[in-house]
Order: sequence, then C-alpha cells, then structure tokens
Amino acid sequence: MTTAAIRGLFRPELGTIYLDAATYGLPPRPTVEAMARALTDWQSGRADWLRDWEPAAEEARGFFAQLIGAGSEEIALVPTVSVGMGPMVASLRAGDEVVVSNDEFVSVLFPLLVAAERRGVIVRTVPFAALAEAVDARTRWVAFSLVQSQGGRTAPLRAICQAARVHGTRVLVDATHAIPFVDVAADLPAIDVLLCHGYKHLLSPRGAGFLYVRRDRWDDLPPVAANWRSAAPLYSRSYGGPLSPAAGARRFDVSLDWFAWVGARESLALLVEWQRAGVLAPVRDLARALADRLGAEPPQSSIVSVAVDDAATVLAHLSAAGIRVAAPGGRIRLAPHVYNTAEEIERAATVLAPFVTR
Repeated sequence: MTTAAIRGLFRPELGTIYLDAATYGLPPRPTVEAMARALTDWQSGRADWLRDWEPAAEEARGFFAQLIGAGSEEIALVPTVSVGMGPMVASLRAGDEVVVSNDEFVSVLFPLLVAAERRGVIVRTVPFAALAEAVDARTRWVAFSLVQSQGGRTAPLRAICQAARVHGTRVLVDATHAIPFVDVAADLPAIDVLLCHGYKHLLSPRGAGFLYVRRDRWDDLPPVAANWRSAAPLYSRSYGGPLSPAAGARRFDVSLDWFAWVGARESLALLVEWQRAGVLAPVRDLARALADRLGAEPPQSSIVSVAVDDAATVLAHLSAAGIRVAAPGGRIRLAPHVYNTAEEIERAATVLAPFVTR
C-alpha cells in the first residue's frame, strides 16, 4: 500500500491539519466501516455476538502481540490503563515499595496511591529523568510511562530495566504513547507488565486496550477482575464455581466492549501491515522535522512539545489556522501519524514558530 493510498483511508475535516494523535488518533476507513456494520447489525437484531463480534478481539490480541514482539498468549484485553493496573496493584503487600515519576500519569499513579492509603504500600516519587538511578534494593516495582503524554519525554527503558535486574525489581511500563513508534521488542524480556490503550497512536476506539504480562508472572499476579471471559475453557462458564482461570494472560481479560474491539481489529491489522512495510518509521521523521523547525529536542517518539507563553492564546491561533493540537501542562503538544504530510508539518511549524519560547 502506497503512502498516498494510506492517507486516502482517513478523512480529517476539510482544511484541518490534524496533529493530535496523542489525544486521539483518527480511525482509518475500514475501522469506521466495521463499526458501522456492527451497529447496524445490533440495531436490526441479526448479529450473532459470538460469530460477529468476539473474534475481532481475539484477532486484535494477536495483532498487538506482533506489534510489540510478544506471543498472543502473553496479551490480555482490558478497557483502560487503570483497569490494567489492577493485577499488579493487587499483588502488592504492606511495605512493598514502588518507584514512580513525580509527574506520572494518574491512571498509573492513582491505583498505587490507593494501595498506599489502604494497604501500607510505599510509593516513592522521583524525577522522571532519575527513575533508573532511584531503583535500589528496597524497590519491589518501578512503574512509569515510557513516553510521557504531557511532553513526549521518553524514559531510558534499557537503563531502568538494567537497574531493575541488578536489584531484583519488577518493571511495569505504560506504553500508550510509545507503541507503535517506539520499538520495545528488544527490551520486552526485561519488562514484567506492559500496558497500552489503543485509542491514541493505535488509531482504535476508546475501550480497547492491552495488558502484556510476561509468562513467568502469570501466577504471581491475581486476576482481580476475573469474569466469565477469563475462565477456562473460553465461553464454557457463566454460573457457579470453582474458579478456573485461563492458562495464559487471558486470565486477566475483562468482558469486552464489542464495538470497540470490532474497530480495533481493523486498525491493528493495518498497523501490523504498515509496520512490516516500513511505513511507520517516516512518522518519526515527521516528528523530528517538526522539532527541528521549532528548535525543540529531537523526539524519540512521535510526540513534539514546545513551551509558549500563553497556551490558550496559541491554541486559539492554531485552531483558526486549521491546525489541531493540544496543550497539556501549558505546553503545545503535536503528534503526527501516517495521515500527515511533510507539507502539513511545514505549515504547522510556520504558524507555531513565532510563539515558541526557547
């Protein structure tokens, strides 16, 4: 599939330069069409959920596994990052220490703070850049966003994993803003748990997320959201005991938002195809070109963030020019994807550059 053909799958509003995949990614046409069919089938009553909707999630599980270099048996299906945090948090005991960044995203941080408040877990916060150095013999887990949503800073994954290995610490990574533009495959054997929501850079509907659990952690983490879909064998248990969790990471599955997964299946299939074809790498090039034009540090992901004096005013100016971005933490954040062009990047940089404070 050519770059032009790929861009033809997307329909941003006419005259809009959409550079906000870090808020939500735009869905490709097959995703929209699949969801429309599912809604029509639901409306008509002709759908068979087991035939028409459930298999999409299983296919999406396999596609995500391919994207990160894992086995599909190591992937659980979850609706949000905070839900995916559940098994790790439930495994913590009084006195266990978890190291996190002092500006960590709350869907990772808040479940840990609840465990600190209710069960005596120790949550030690440190600067994002100091995560690797902060891991020591006291640290049970280190939990962090691989790429920060507020500014695009990327954690030193390998250094953190190396420190964790030295001290016997376990590693939890929120890779929502990393996948599919940051390659984690080489470091995956050193990661115990990885989370990723699909509605941003994976171009999927909100409600379709993934939980990677390394196979030697399956029995260590309790399946606190155990339900009919996480039982073994699949689709065999709806009533009564005993507890019969699935053998692999599927034991951590949460009952599905069918329509989200119908859409996610289409988006993930395309992303796997584009990854193999080398189409995703140029998005990083767009981000680097944008950073260079704005005088920002070269990003290690697809996110570029710059400081401005008045974010609300700059957002309004960009919006008037047809450029869609965001401003978390008072900084302008831009996140291109496969639907963006070099000309759009140049246009956005030209409009934004006069407002950037260096």
